[in-house]
Amino acid sequence: MSTPLQLQPTHGSILVNHTPGIVTITDSNTTIGYCRYNESGEIEYIYVNGAHRRQGHAKQLLKIVEECSQRTLTFQPPISPLGRNLQSFYTGRIAGTVTPRMRVP
Repeated sequence: MSTPLQLQPTHGSILVNHTPGIVTITDSNTTIGYCRYNESGEIEYIYVNGAHRRQGHAKQLLKIVEECSQRTLTFQPPISPLGRNLQSFYTGRIAGTVTPRMRVP
């Protein structure tokens, strides 16, 4: 089921679609990002379109998966350099060493 979600006012209407194992974020023109995961809370694949990066979409995807799986998430290899940044942010947030507004270098 798709539900409207406003991530940033400048983006207009953004839709989040969640089916078991897959979450997508789209607008009227393109797929902004998506995440594939399993019921154990393992992130199998996460992607955010380059034109939409650094706007909180990957964090939103992780938050949705975390809420659905009711587990602390883990990341399956292989992990890209950008994926490692996201993994570091997520791990730091769980450990309490990174605040939600901090950016991982």
